[in-house]
Amino acid sequence: MNVELKKRSNLILGVLFFGWMVSYIDRTAISLALISIGKDLSLSATELGFVLSAFFFGYAVMQIPGGWLTDKYGPIKLLIGAVVFWSVFTAFTGLAWSLTSLLLIRFLFGIGEGGYPAASTKSISIYFQKEQRTKAQATMMSSNMIGSAIAPIICAPLLLVMDWRHVFFLISGLGFIFVIALLWSTKNAQTFIAEERKESEEKGSFRKVLKNTYLMRVLFIFFFINIANWGLSSWMPTYLMQVHGLDLKNVGFIAAIPAIFAAIGMIISGRIISKLGGRSKYGVIFGAVVLAICLYLMSTAVSVAIVITYQSIAFIFVSFMASFIFTTPHRVVSQQNVGTAFGVVNFGGQAAGIISPTIMGYLINVSGGSFKTSFIFLAIMCVIAAVIAVTLPVNHQQQTNIKSVEGY
Repeated sequence: MNVELKKRSNLILGVLFFGWMVSYIDRTAISLALISIGKDLSLSATELGFVLSAFFFGYAVMQIPGGWLTDKYGPIKLLIGAVVFWSVFTAFTGLAWSLTSLLLIRFLFGIGEGGYPAASTKSISIYFQKEQRTKAQATMMSSNMIGSAIAPIICAPLLLVMDWRHVFFLISGLGFIFVIALLWSTKNAQTFIAEERKESEEKGSFRKVLKNTYLMRVLFIFFFINIANWGLSSWMPTYLMQVHGLDLKNVGFIAAIPAIFAAIGMIISGRIISKLGGRSKYGVIFGAVVLAICLYLMSTAVSVAIVITYQSIAFIFVSFMASFIFTTPHRVVSQQNVGTAFGVVNFGGQAAGIISPTIMGYLINVSGGSFKTSFIFLAIMCVIAAVIAVTLPVNHQQQTNIKSVEGY
């Protein structure tokens, strides 16, 4: 890759990175505002769990259609449409007047955000050469963790000085900044990569993707890991405030610490995985077990410092597993099917988000406000993910055989 092409590609990577950060700021804000929303709309923990799950339901529903549409029509149109759509419903969140209205708004918000993952991944396959894609994908996905770190720092102080509704109005503007940056950056890059982009915009095959058994195993690993990940992330601010007595301002800054560790882990793990290939499965197994142990220890921790230490350790390994999962489409399917493949895998992970916050809310309710049972539930999900990871083939030849059998 020549210097000018690399510069243009990295510019687009930066814009995609920013888009992911915006998506995480927009979706994380509701976890910080959860107690205020509950008081304002008179919602129980179980009902708030439904609100959190409504986003994931819409997000999961859009994963496969989003991947297919990206492969068929190209990523730029999908990126613009998705970001504008979710930004509108970020603002609409501030207009919610009842449980029903909030559920509908968050579902539609999830539909909007659901178009972004496959389209951004497809963009990596278009604007980066093959040997650069794993690193670029991992770097882009580290934005998830940085967005999670920045969201509390931005939103918590805002929630202290203004009504939660006004916070959603304010952050909705970030998406429109992204759209302007995307149009500018991709226009400048078109001349340099027209041939690769033309190749990548060939129609993908949904049937081929579904018949790739390696990809399906990764989907189920992602499902069980994300039950733990989203269950923890969705309820962590409430846990810190109700169990450990922190105020919203302190929660905002403390919650950023594990996310920073996760972002560093994501960037480093992308480079490790590009070298290890199929042997990375051992890191997934080890990471899932460590995550399970940390979740259990968090349930017994008596101080905030210990809780955050365990969460930071857990998130480093979550990053490795996420990096492995997010880069899998680039490694095991043909380029024209990357968008569809990512959509299918991400559907598994986001489907977990539909049930996890609701189950957490239910377990908290029936336990009289205790979080211990829910943390143990999340730990069990991690163990199941580790067992599935054991079945993944190790060497490149085994993965190639899977693909050739399924028609790749």
